[in-house]
Amino acid sequence: MTLIIKMAVKWNFRCACWGFISSLLASVLLTYCFSPQDYIQRLADGVAAVLLGISSLIAFHISTLRCSESHTLTTLLLSYKWHQGERLATPSILAKINHMWKHPREAQEDLIRELTSRHAKTENGRKNRLGEIQSVEDLRKKHPLTTYDHYRDYIQRLADGEEGVFLDEEPVRFGVTSGTTGAGKKIPLVSFWLEGDALCKQIRRLAVYQGAHRPSPVQKRRFFYIHPKISLTKTGRVISPYMFIKQEDTKRLSELSSPPPAFTITNEPSAVYIHMLFAIADTNLALLSTMFTPQMYRALKCLETNWQAMLEDLSTGQINAKIPLDPDIRRSLQRYLRLDKARVFQLRREFEKGFHGILKRIWPHLVAIEGIDIMGFKKKLEEKFSYGVPCFSWGYGNTEVGHLAINMWLHEKELRYAPCSHMAVLEFIPEQNSSDEDPKTLLIDEVEVGGRYELVLTMRSGLYRYRNGDVIQIVGFHENCPVMRMLYRSGEYLNLVYEKVNTQVVDAAIKNTIQGWPGIQLVDWTCAESPVYDPESSELYYIVFLEVDPDKRELNEVTEEQRSKFDEHLQQEHVYYSGLRGSNTISPAQLKFVRTSTFLELRDFRVAMTTTSVMQYKTPRKLRTQEHVNWMMERVIEIK
Repeated sequence: MTLIIKMAVKWNFRCACWGFISSLLASVLLTYCFSPQDYIQRLADGVAAVLLGISSLIAFHISTLRCSESHTLTTLLLSYKWHQGERLATPSILAKINHMWKHPREAQEDLIRELTSRHAKTENGRKNRLGEIQSVEDLRKKHPLTTYDHYRDYIQRLADGEEGVFLDEEPVRFGVTSGTTGAGKKIPLVSFWLEGDALCKQIRRLAVYQGAHRPSPVQKRRFFYIHPKISLTKTGRVISPYMFIKQEDTKRLSELSSPPPAFTITNEPSAVYIHMLFAIADTNLALLSTMFTPQMYRALKCLETNWQAMLEDLSTGQINAKIPLDPDIRRSLQRYLRLDKARVFQLRREFEKGFHGILKRIWPHLVAIEGIDIMGFKKKLEEKFSYGVPCFSWGYGNTEVGHLAINMWLHEKELRYAPCSHMAVLEFIPEQNSSDEDPKTLLIDEVEVGGRYELVLTMRSGLYRYRNGDVIQIVGFHENCPVMRMLYRSGEYLNLVYEKVNTQVVDAAIKNTIQGWPGIQLVDWTCAESPVYDPESSELYYIVFLEVDPDKRELNEVTEEQRSKFDEHLQQEHVYYSGLRGSNTISPAQLKFVRTSTFLELRDFRVAMTTTSVMQYKTPRKLRTQEHVNWMMERVIEIK
C-alpha cells in the first residue's frame, strides 16, 4: 500500500494513467466513428479520438522519461513542448549554423543587407546613407567607425518615445551594460535582436549537450538569478541588465527548479539560499547554470554553510526565519515546498560525508555546470564540489550584441569561440593599429591565425561599426570561420607614459609571482595608476591590489624579495615597461594585499553606485577614480 501511494505522486505514474485513460477514450470514440450517426457527429468523434490519441502518446512518452517531481501539469507540458520541439529542430539548427561557419562572408553579406534595409529610412540611416550600403565592403568604405557617443542622443530620444530615430521598430526593452570600463550604457533591444539571440542560445544548449549528453525534456535546470534593479523610460519601457527574467516568461520559468516568486528576490544572499533550497529538493536536476563561475562557487559555499538549515526547511515546509524575505514572497515560496522525508534523509547522509564531489552524490543525473569562467573559479569548482561533473564555459557576448560566439570545444582546456555570423558583422582592427586615428579594418575572411585584433561590430541593436573595446586573438578556423579567444578590454590598459600594458600581461605576471608562494591562492585582483591615487606626486608606478587565500598569516612568510618578483615578471612580459623601468621613468610596481572579502565588498559598492547588477558584474581590472583607489587602500593589510 505504501509503495502504491508513493508511486501515485510520481509524474511517471500519473502520465502512464493519463495515457491509458486517453487511449481508452480514443478507442471508444473511434468505434462511434463507424456507427450510423450523422456526418458531423462522426467527424467530431473522429477529431476527438485523434486528439486523445496524440495526448496518450505524449503521456506515455513522458511516463518513460526522467522527470523532476516539482513540476505542475502546466510546467511539465510547457517544458516538454519546448525541449522536445528543440530536439526535433536540432538538424535544422545545426544545418543553419554549419552553413554560416562554412560560408562566413556570405552570412555577413546577408546580414548587412538585412540591417541596412531595415534602418535606411531612419534619421541615422539617412545621415550615414545606409541605403547605399549593400555589402560589407561598402560598409567598410562608407560608414565611419563609431563609439557609444555617436548613438547616445539617438538612444535617449528613442527612450523618450521618438520614432524613426535609428531603428525600424520599437524596442522591447533597454539593456544596460555593466560599466566595467566606464559608465553603463543603454542599449535598445528589439525583436530582431531577440530573435537572433534566441538562436544563439539554442546553439549554446546544443554545444552543452554535445559536450555531455542531452537531459530529459522534463528534467529541471537550476539557474542562479538575482532580480536586478530596474528603471523605466518615459514611455514605460524597462531598463535592465541583459539577464532579466519576467514573471510572464512562462516558457523560461517552466524548466527552472525555483518557483516564479524566487525570481523576484533582489537580495543576493536570500536569492542564493532560495535557489539552492529548491535545487537540492530535486534529485533529478539536470543542469546548474549561472552567468559567471564565481557566482556558482559562492552558491555552493552557501550550501556548504547552510545545509542543516535548508534540510530543516525541507522537513517543515517553512523557510528559515533568518533569511530576509518580503512576507508575501515568503508565503508564496512556502506553498511550493514539498515535504519529502526520504529526500531529506538522503541529503543529510551525503552532506555529513563532506562536500568533496558533492554534486554527483546529491544529483546523480546532473549533466553539467554551465557558466563563463573568470578568475579560475572553474578549477576551484572542480577541485572541491564538481568532481565527476563537467564544468563548461559556454561562450562570449555582451549586452550590445547578445551571444556573439559559442564554445564548441567544451572539454578543451583553452577556451575558444566560434562566432555566430548572424548576430553581427565583424571587422577586426590589428592590435598595433588600434590607437590610430582612423585604423583600417579586416573582414572575417581576411584575418590570420595568431593575429590579435580589436573587434568592430555592426549589430542587430542598430549600432554600426561599433568599437566596444574587446581585444581577441584568432587561434584557428572552424570550417572556414575564424575561431577566437578573448584577451582583454582596451579600456583597461595601464598607461603611465606610452607603454600600454594590457590586463592580460598583468594577470600573467601576478600568477607567475604567486606560483612561488606555497599554500597561497589568488582570489582576485585589480590595479591603478599612481596619478589617480596621488595626483600631486611626480613619481609614476602601478598599484596592484591582491586578495589571496589564506591571507595574513601565510603572507607574513612571503619575503620582500619574493614580492618584488612581480615587477620582474612584468618587465619580462612587456618590453616597453621594461625599458621605462630601466630608465627609471617608472618606479617599481607596488603590491598591496587586502583583507578577506574585499572584492565582494567592492562588488557590492560598485553595484550600489552604478548601473551594473550582481549577475553581470565583473571585477574592474583598472580603477579609474581616486574614490575607488582610496576605498581599496583603506582595506590594505600590513605585512611584516
